[in-house]
Amino acid sequence: MEIRNKYVYPVLVIMAGYILLSFPCIFHTITGYPCPACGTRRALTSLLKGDIYTSILINPYGLLFTLLAISYITGLASDFIRKNRQFRDWLNRSEHHLTNKYVLLPIVLLTILNWIWNIHKGL
Repeated sequence: MEIRNKYVYPVLVIMAGYILLSFPCIFHTITGYPCPACGTRRALTSLLKGDIYTSILINPYGLLFTLLAISYITGLASDFIRKNRQFRDWLNRSEHHLTNKYVLLPIVLLTILNWIWNIHKGL
């Protein structure tokens, strides 16, 4: 059972990346309004071209997702090389903290503000 659980996060990250890069936004397609993550694909493209400012203006999620992905891959590689669970244990503790309403509330508010900004920009 442990072998199965340690592969859940990498598989989810890969699937999320594939969905993000392969399919149009379902919310935008159905409603005509942008979702909080609309523009992330273009933001990632700008970031890969080295244009950080434009990337952040399009959607800050692009930079956030990139930083999270780099941190995640680095942490998993570190655990693998050192043959320990330090990063995965830290990740489990972090997930536990995200259930705290005082931590979750600012994240939800920032997401709503980003959504309002996307609507205002007319994405």
